[in-house]
Amino acid sequence: MRTLSYSLLILVFSTLVFSCQTEKTTKDNYTIQLNVSNSGDVTAYLNQRRNGEMIKIDSTQIKNGEGSYSGHIGLPEIYYLSFEGNNGYAAVFVEAGDLAVDVDLNNMNKPKVSGSVSHQLFDDFNKSMDGFNTKAQGIIKSYNEAREANDEEKMQQAETDYDALDGEQADFITSFVKENSASVVSAYIVTRNTYRYELDELDAMVNGFDPSISSSNYVKFITDRVNTLKRVAIGQPFVDFEMNDTTGNPVALSSVAGGKYLLVDFWAAWCRPCRAENPNVVLAYNKYHDKGFDVFGVSFDKEHDKWIEAIAQDKLVWGQVSDLQGWDNAAGKLYGIQSIPQNILISPEGIIIERNLRGEDLQKKLAEIFTGS
Repeated sequence: MRTLSYSLLILVFSTLVFSCQTEKTTKDNYTIQLNVSNSGDVTAYLNQRRNGEMIKIDSTQIKNGEGSYSGHIGLPEIYYLSFEGNNGYAAVFVEAGDLAVDVDLNNMNKPKVSGSVSHQLFDDFNKSMDGFNTKAQGIIKSYNEAREANDEEKMQQAETDYDALDGEQADFITSFVKENSASVVSAYIVTRNTYRYELDELDAMVNGFDPSISSSNYVKFITDRVNTLKRVAIGQPFVDFEMNDTTGNPVALSSVAGGKYLLVDFWAAWCRPCRAENPNVVLAYNKYHDKGFDVFGVSFDKEHDKWIEAIAQDKLVWGQVSDLQGWDNAAGKLYGIQSIPQNILISPEGIIIERNLRGEDLQKKLAEIFTGS
């Protein structure tokens, strides 16, 4: 009797576990009914972005304008539709359930999605962004017209207007994220805009996400960025790296830091704001080099010859290194650099004491250090 009872108990338990696993699997299923216009019978791919690359995870044959996908997903995630013979992508927030996606290959940027609450929220956000983008285009047009007319006053006004609009946009994103803290969409939006925010702001955003989305790849990405920025924050010792100079010889940051104030300058030959800032860095170098100030350039270039040409044109006489990997620059990743120009100022003791000193701010800081004014 005891053996029979035990066997029945095991059977019941196994059935319950199987039922729970089946329910969980079913709950995580998605189907996508794809309706495509302005397309022939082509292959349509479903892609994920991994480490900056598009990876095909599924495909379907479009026949008479229709196709379908099915699979499993945990938390919602943005997938990308691509089509044979077409270079564009249509971004869709996929989540468990039955989704329908309408794509016009003549306007892939705006797919119509039903069945995804996440995508609806994403659409709402993008509609708000469209308003900011329209205003930005008007300001850029005014700036270009002023530049053609050589009207410095109007150019300056356009720059002021653009900075104000950019601040409004950042504030809107912050509010949106706070109001939708339990949605993966918010985490995704932050990943696309981390360059806008300082460490304390990003840290607050991570801490403000609902625990239900903590396993999202987007939350993990932001958390990793926060940890990177904490390692290279003001008050921390510099993080060493080694990279080739213009002649191909490896140079470590530690070999040039120490005993002086060192500005590590992240820039690139193709970066117009960087090139515009270079004369200011040259001025600072010429004025304070003999007093104990130096510069160490880290280039985000890919083309060696253009890098060398820009160094000569801008009269950058200090040490320069690059791995010629563009935005994949290894030192840039160590320091969490997502936009250039950027820089860090290292003390003679090897401590990061300032970040992103540009224009007059750089001159004021160096004057404070070397003249006490």
